[in-house]
Amino acid sequence: MTPKLLLAAGLALSASLALAEPKPAPPTPPIPAARPIDYPGVIDLKVDVSDTTRQVFRVAETIPVTPGPLVLSLPKWIPGEHSPSAQIVLMSGFTITADDGRRLEWRRDPVEMTAFHVDVPAGVRSLTVRLEQPTAQPGGPVRIAVTPNLVLLKWTAVALYPAGYEVGRIRVRPSLTIPSGWSLATALDGAETSGATTRFSATSFETLMDSPVYAGRHKASFDLDPGAARPVRLNVFADDPKDLKATPAQVAIHRRLVQQTDKLFGGARNFDHYDFLLSLNPTVGYLGAEHQRSSENGYNSAGYFTAWDTAFSGRDILAHEYVHAWNGKHRRPADLWTPDYATPMRNSLLWVYEGLTEYYGDTLATRSGLYSPEQMRQRLALIAANAQATPGRSWRSLRDTTNAYIMNSAGGTGSTSWLRSLDYYEEGQLLWLEVDTLIRERTHGAKSLDDFARAFFGVDDGDMTVSTYDFEDVVDGLNAVEPYDWASFLNARLDAHDRAPLDGLARSGWRLVFEARPSAYVAAYEKDAEASLLTFSLGAEIGLDGAIREALWGGPLFQAGVVAGARIVKVAGKPYSPKALHAAIVDAAKPGAPPIPLSVKAGDRVRLVRVPYHLGPRYPALKRLAETPDRLGQILSPR
Repeated sequence: MTPKLLLAAGLALSASLALAEPKPAPPTPPIPAARPIDYPGVIDLKVDVSDTTRQVFRVAETIPVTPGPLVLSLPKWIPGEHSPSAQIVLMSGFTITADDGRRLEWRRDPVEMTAFHVDVPAGVRSLTVRLEQPTAQPGGPVRIAVTPNLVLLKWTAVALYPAGYEVGRIRVRPSLTIPSGWSLATALDGAETSGATTRFSATSFETLMDSPVYAGRHKASFDLDPGAARPVRLNVFADDPKDLKATPAQVAIHRRLVQQTDKLFGGARNFDHYDFLLSLNPTVGYLGAEHQRSSENGYNSAGYFTAWDTAFSGRDILAHEYVHAWNGKHRRPADLWTPDYATPMRNSLLWVYEGLTEYYGDTLATRSGLYSPEQMRQRLALIAANAQATPGRSWRSLRDTTNAYIMNSAGGTGSTSWLRSLDYYEEGQLLWLEVDTLIRERTHGAKSLDDFARAFFGVDDGDMTVSTYDFEDVVDGLNAVEPYDWASFLNARLDAHDRAPLDGLARSGWRLVFEARPSAYVAAYEKDAEASLLTFSLGAEIGLDGAIREALWGGPLFQAGVVAGARIVKVAGKPYSPKALHAAIVDAAKPGAPPIPLSVKAGDRVRLVRVPYHLGPRYPALKRLAETPDRLGQILSPR
């Protein structure tokens, strides 16, 4: 080719390349939006969780269909999860068969990967979806579902629904097979058992997804409201039958929880029956999830009943989840209600949904006796101290932490104090303590936040539908109790960067102090966590093996270059132990004492650091303010 021809070819190629501009990918196949119409027919759902040896769930779901394109979805935005939480990573063995025996191919949506497209051939009236999938393992991203003695079934992990319909308008008839000889508990109605299989009455897909099942080898049930038209039951599962032996006094405490909640909400109940589901299994661990007619609860220790006086850290979980039947399930922030499980939720009012529930949960736990008033004061001291020690407030507001679950920033970095995480729970609780004590102060004790609870949440007795609220509704509800500029008050605290909201603590008649010995609550927390809580001295939570689990941003260890993931191997030249570290902290507080010498291993390197901390052990406590009425005592007293 001559130079002229080469030049001409090059110019032509350049011109063609110049015209080949980037083009966007074609749009993805449409996913029908939810419509408020009934789905034709009833889905038949069979789930088998009996294979606890291999820890496999087997599912057969028969769905009535009409010919044409169909989209099947796995629930993604699930009420109470506060984030896109589809267990899609475990979904496997997924096949679709037509009622004439033909296997149909499915196509995963390239963007919404919880949605599956399938073309239903002419003449086909139903499809059967089959799954054969493993369950979660310890240390994984999904909650543990199977142990040798316990199965926790969330229907959201095993059932698909046809897109294009509100989930409350889709009918489904479920059945469940569990290991032979086991027992189950759930809020589902109409249970008919044949061998190891239980068949339930047809219900809406929405109700089914809101009705998890606990099944186990050892179970005990307690009637918490004998003779009630709308019964409340406590269903407890443990690895050993001895751990199920509650004393009459302990049962009475749980009954008082129901009674005190009735008094808080004026006797209104937004359920026809209620089942607490409680596991006492260290592998499953501590957990809580709310539902309209039940709640999932897990306690770290098998000694919930048998070690009642010492293993009480976190015992408020039942009260917290029970309150959600009113705040969260019946009355729900407007941006957390969606017609299906594909529509994204927004968490702007989690400081009400969770923060206020945390406040009421702790209050009711104390009024009923799950906590003693002293234990609650000790717990509140720890909550206040943690809030005060949060340096992340300087850049991130409490309001913005409501996005934490959606951002998947629920912790795990060892820098939670700087990043902030789910602070709308406990700092939200402190905010509502401010509201309560301000109402009590302004009305000279004539009114309280209980009046707001009764008027705002204790409504629509027997109604199990959702009633939404927004920020203005909350402000109006507070003004109906006590007129005040609540909008400015709440916005100021939600957007504050200067300090923790501790005014309510002072107004309640108490102030935060630090003492040299841990409270019984902190001791119980440390035993449960298998760690030393040194947040308010060295600025860290440290495992029994010396591993730094959480380092307070800007704290003494952090300033010395010791962060989460490192491990203290020696204290003053001696092998690490919690006792040796405590002694070194005590010694460093003596006049003229040198910094604390620690040998710290990070990666493959061990280095000596000297921590200039000299204030001694510091653990939070509350001290009475004699000049202020004990409003906290009034708040925690039984009604």
